[in-house]
Amino acid sequence: MKYLFLIARRLLFKRRSSLVTASFAVAAMIFLITFNDVVFEGIFKAVERDLTDFQYGNIVIRNKLEQFLDRTDSSILKQVSRNPSVEAAAPRIQVLANEVKYRVQGRSISVYQVPVVGIDPRYESGVTSILSSVVTGKSVIHKNNVLIGKSLAEELFLDGIKRQIEITFKTRDLDLTKAVQVSGIISSPVTGGLNDFLVVNIELLRDIYQAEGVSTAIILKVDQVDNSRAVISWIKKYYPDYEVLTAREAAGWLTQATATTSFINLVGYAGMIASALAVITVLTMIVSGKTRDIGVLRSLGISRREIILIFIFDGMLIGMVGSAIGALISGSVIFFLDRFPVAFFGGIVLEVKFGLTPGFLTPIMVGFVISVLASIYPAWRASKYEPAEAVKYV
Repeated sequence: MKYLFLIARRLLFKRRSSLVTASFAVAAMIFLITFNDVVFEGIFKAVERDLTDFQYGNIVIRNKLEQFLDRTDSSILKQVSRNPSVEAAAPRIQVLANEVKYRVQGRSISVYQVPVVGIDPRYESGVTSILSSVVTGKSVIHKNNVLIGKSLAEELFLDGIKRQIEITFKTRDLDLTKAVQVSGIISSPVTGGLNDFLVVNIELLRDIYQAEGVSTAIILKVDQVDNSRAVISWIKKYYPDYEVLTAREAAGWLTQATATTSFINLVGYAGMIASALAVITVLTMIVSGKTRDIGVLRSLGISRREIILIFIFDGMLIGMVGSAIGALISGSVIFFLDRFPVAFFGGIVLEVKFGLTPGFLTPIMVGFVISVLASIYPAWRASKYEPAEAVKYV
């Protein structure tokens, strides 16, 4: 078997330019697929991290119609806290304010359709980072004061804290306006989504919507993200009528984006056909150029099976070289992104971990296998030569 490998290597390395071309075709597809998977998945993980830290926690329990839950917060919190993987839970109410108004120097500035999130300060800090994201003022929320997102404050030309604003809510019966004082300004990552929000005490919204003791969602923090699915299954046993979602699922657009990336990767794997064609072309050229050599080998007693093995070894050599180059380039890029985080799309810090992950190893293995499979046709073609006919070629 060793001499077959040596013959294969000798045949192939006489056409080093062809070897380089085929190997780099394999390496290029490996790198493109790996880079796409790593970069996009890194972005999605970064977005999911920020959404987890500021909006959804690890798990969200909510009504399928996005209305108030029909069970009290205390009963749901008591139930979910029985799961040993749940570290903390907090109630939430999220609504839209028709208008937020700030009066300054005799003029009125308004922003319409402002998202408002009601939190319970007693529980919220155990689940998210909202209260620790205050950059100006204090993270104090009572019924008569609020925290305001940095972007919203800029839209209102709010020049500091301890300013009074008016919030108008639309209820079933009428539009209700509440005057509150700004106690702090929030600055969260772009993907955290709170820079355009008002954060209020949950009791303020309960009074306005006459929803004592209930909320629109319960958010949970689990001890390990990998336990989320098991916790979700456990919760659904007790609340089958509710939606129980991860942060990625709760942000529906993120799930769609993940599906789109998977499709792009699938197209990339289909693009491996180009690499296979390069391998087929190179080995077919070798067969055409080495017809006389093949005839000599057959005359020396090398069987058709062994001729096939020789050219399959050629495919393996191309696959190994191409996969090694692709792995080296891809690994170097991943290592660099892990050590030196890069920001994309307005400040999303890419979350990349260097390691032997499926996203890294799968393209390499696929590239190698395709190279071997692509060598089968040229190998079969070479084995069809009869010794007497092959040695006629000069």
